[in-house]
Amino acid sequence: MTSETTLQCAVCGESTDDARLVSECMSCSRTFHLNPFNDADHKDCGDALIGPTQGVEFWCETCLAKLNEEMTANPPDPRGVIDDLAVPPEFQRQRPPAQDQRTAADARPGAPPARRPRSRPAKRYRRIDD
Repeated sequence: MTSETTLQCAVCGESTDDARLVSECMSCSRTFHLNPFNDADHKDCGDALIGPTQGVEFWCETCLAKLNEEMTANPPDPRGVIDDLAVPPEFQRQRPPAQDQRTAADARPGAPPARRPRSRPAKRYRRIDD
């Protein structure tokens, strides 16, 4: 039987007294060893990943293996992933429909004049002398 200060890893079954070395899995909510330090050797039974919302997610090795099997068996459509990350339509700015080039007669009072077409192509870079 474990005490309240002893935490047991669901992956390897070992226990630890240091709560900093144990995390909770995002998928199964079980605790597992996760070493948050670069300068110390501790056990790792999972991993910390950047999730789709740019937050840190903690996954145990068991759930990572299941996820890897699912992804290998059914690879996602990359276009679907992009659609999932896109801004929902209700939050997107609506662009006005494209209009024809306006002429001087159609210009509103006080509006800037229409741009003239360039006689030569624009330079990609501009040289600045010191």
